[in-house]
Amino acid sequence: MRPLCAEERHILSLVADDAAALHVAPPHVRFVATSAGACYEALFNRIEIDRATLALPEPLLCIVVAHEVGHATQRRTMLIDFAWTSLCVAMLFAIPCVFFASSFDEDLWRVSAPGLGFVLAYLACWKIWRAHGASRSAALELDADAKAASICGAASALAALEAMATRGHIDTARIEAMRALSYR
Repeated sequence: MRPLCAEERHILSLVADDAAALHVAPPHVRFVATSAGACYEALFNRIEIDRATLALPEPLLCIVVAHEVGHATQRRTMLIDFAWTSLCVAMLFAIPCVFFASSFDEDLWRVSAPGLGFVLAYLACWKIWRAHGASRSAALELDADAKAASICGAASALAALEAMATRGHIDTARIEAMRALSYR
């Protein structure tokens, strides 16, 4: 294991301080060379920080880290969502298998009915899962933004979101929600 540089030690300190402020166990931090930005992995309770994130100006870096630690407070919710999704996918595959196992001995019936059932169930569930996932993700992002604002201040969080929006990482709904929070 290589020794940590000063920037990495600083991130670990920020994570520990933010976790203490949010009353959550500090997530592990993994430093990577390339990534799509900082992210939280609920399954491993880990924040992934890339080199581009380390290069951010200090105020923006503090907000990004606080936001990711804010996701650590949502770990239980994220894991329950993951478990429910896994269960639903398993059921989606199990239903045609049950039909296949319990159907008549005619080959066409044994293959086509479960196959058709699977396709219909998949099409019905796909749109529902996408809509639920998108709304759930948006709610979790807004909650993490609010937690970052509680740690670093709403004005700083708003400035960080606006700066990140110029890079294409933030949608307008999050910025508007932070504006409403900062004007209270």
